[in-house]
Amino acid sequence: MGHKKEDWIILDRLTDIILNNVKGCVVEIGIGVSTEVLLKHTKKLGVAQYSCDINRKKCNWARKIGVTEVYEGKSFGFIEGFPDFPVALVLLDGDHRYPTVVREVDFFLSRLSLGGVIFMHDTCKLSWENVYGKVASDSYLVRRELERREDLMTFTWPYTAVEYGLTMIMKKDINAPIFRR
Repeated sequence: MGHKKEDWIILDRLTDIILNNVKGCVVEIGIGVSTEVLLKHTKKLGVAQYSCDINRKKCNWARKIGVTEVYEGKSFGFIEGFPDFPVALVLLDGDHRYPTVVREVDFFLSRLSLGGVIFMHDTCKLSWENVYGKVASDSYLVRRELERREDLMTFTWPYTAVEYGLTMIMKKDINAPIFRR
């Protein structure tokens, strides 16, 4: 079962809106078809895109198509060396184990610009159970925790991103405008 650009329609439709209203770069953990979807928007709007993956072939491909910076390795190493830049959009689609996802979310929430968004892929437990007969991702546990936080807004599209779910996370700040002008 391969991914197609159509599987990322929510990401595709929202990226321009986010990048036109929020200052910061784009970060992606887990290179794939989503890389091309994001790159279309980052190139058009002149926004830097930082991608990370453990797969050398995927990293070389991302460099070839023009991703600003590609880190070959695990996300913990990527995070350690990540520059002190504001972040407008993050896509987390790498290691889906709970400790890794929590660390990635916590790190990028601290860097996220007001109005910025973190997208988490593979956040619907039932889809994984139906396809693989077991839960192959802990991302749904992180999603559930984030949904309970009062300082965040979350929304999950269970029918997109190859029907494994795509969750959008945004920090709340009732005292500040969320869009720059």
